[in-house]
Amino acid sequence: MAAIIEVSYFNSFWMKQVNTTNSNVVWPNGYPYNTGAQALPVLGGGTIAAFPASAVDTTVNPVSGLELNWFIEESRIRGGYNNTQTDYGVKAYIVEEEPAQQHRFNSLIYSGIYNSRTGINNTNQFSVGVDITKSLDPAYGSIQKLFSEDTNMTVFQESKVSRALIDKDAVYSAEGGGSMTSSSLVIGQITPYLGEYGISRNPESFAYYGFQKYFTDRDRGVVLRLSRDGITEISSYGMIDYFRDNLPLISEDNTWIIETSLTTASNPSNNRQILVSGVNLSTTLIGMQVIVNGNFFGYIVDVAITGSSSGIVTVNRIVIVAAGDIVTFNSTAPAKIMGGYDIHNKNYILSLQQAPQYAGYTTVNPTDYSTLAFDELINGWVAFYSYKPSQIFSLRNDMYSIEYANIWKHYSNAVSVGSFYGTLNSSNITFIFNKDSSFNKVFQTVNYEGDNGWQVESFISDATGYDFATEGWEQFNDQAQSVLSYVDGRYISSGITYYSGFNRKENKYYANLINISTAQPGEVVFGQQVSGIKGRFATVKFSTDSSTDVGGNKELWAVGTKVNYIR
Repeated sequence: MAAIIEVSYFNSFWMKQVNTTNSNVVWPNGYPYNTGAQALPVLGGGTIAAFPASAVDTTVNPVSGLELNWFIEESRIRGGYNNTQTDYGVKAYIVEEEPAQQHRFNSLIYSGIYNSRTGINNTNQFSVGVDITKSLDPAYGSIQKLFSEDTNMTVFQESKVSRALIDKDAVYSAEGGGSMTSSSLVIGQITPYLGEYGISRNPESFAYYGFQKYFTDRDRGVVLRLSRDGITEISSYGMIDYFRDNLPLISEDNTWIIETSLTTASNPSNNRQILVSGVNLSTTLIGMQVIVNGNFFGYIVDVAITGSSSGIVTVNRIVIVAAGDIVTFNSTAPAKIMGGYDIHNKNYILSLQQAPQYAGYTTVNPTDYSTLAFDELINGWVAFYSYKPSQIFSLRNDMYSIEYANIWKHYSNAVSVGSFYGTLNSSNITFIFNKDSSFNKVFQTVNYEGDNGWQVESFISDATGYDFATEGWEQFNDQAQSVLSYVDGRYISSGITYYSGFNRKENKYYANLINISTAQPGEVVFGQQVSGIKGRFATVKFSTDSSTDVGGNKELWAVGTKVNYIR
């Protein structure tokens, strides 16, 4: 039987010795590439039958037999009779004084021109007779990113940001004034921006909108904006401590994530699935390498969880496993600082993602990342988000993000509010009541203006100084009982409706604060009938409940409290 084989290149044909006598061979295309047990000779005389690499013997793992390839070269185009015969082509001979490879991490180089209208394509030409390189100060580290806009180019090094002219140069007069003039230079004068800032080794943090460019400098623990007024530390707008503490945690080394399991059964439904046990599976395994008995078999494309520590892993290639095989999931998952621009809300989105850590058979720590937004209109960081994007980008007036191989559209009316990557999350806001902070007071009530569906998760006063307790030094806080939302706190007794949480009066929600603190040394012992908590200030966390208009909009306009001052 003849078979048609598609080849990738003219003049080269791949032929494989095949043994069709084994009925256990699984053929991916349903038929062998060529029939006959022994078709081609082997160097040294004799013949050998072998399996093709893409065929799998279901009785033996790994594949039994030898795998041999033969390549036959044809000198005529398409192998046709009297077709044009190819030759070796042009050979370039050049003598280099320094033939050793050079790694110039601080230099730029450009090739010949490219013009699609005239068919000129000299992008593979780098003439040594022309000055085609431009170097920056190596003391500022390697070049991490180039960004061109209009007729200028921004060059980001690890510790410096510079501006380079494109297709022009600056000529200075005797008085020191500069004027722009046409030049044959591709890359003109390079001028650094003021400030010892760079992009470190995180070019993925870069995002831009209009004339504003955002990026991070991990080495200095800051988030930066480059605009017409130069470089500004936007991390200093209320978030100095946060970025100073969290940016250095982003490691530059790849972390090998290893999950080893013992299969309890062979492929459950097809030859691309593995049934595993003893592992807490999650979708975070998608994209990881699959190693069976030390041999690479492909990548994970899907995970189906069947139990608390079992499930089915789907691989992108054929893989045969049996009970007793050792399956390892490996991945290089480096930490990264992912940046993007949300054109819908006009926010810079920044996601700090630590490398996932696996301890034995545990899953990824859900707190290994934080995604937050910076709003240019108020010069402040406005929100933390609960999604972990692989990429962020905007198209027209919509924002998109990529999670593994999935593209998600944000702010879509087709999904619930607070839903990211198919998971519905509650919203929360934490703030501080700090009026007259020098006075001791009792916080008696809490109220808010807004939509129904908000609850108080925590209401905690400031801590006292350290006191030596029985088991060591301790601090004490007054704490109030959580306040249920208007719907969750509603109950009926003897035909009368009561509200144990927020109650609504004139479209404003009120609730008393019940003290659940433990009596401190020297205090009068009290019970939970005591109203209010004492302190100079209080930290309060509001969140949406899980029963009121789930997935709908819930606005919070104003929050207040009633206090009594302690004289």
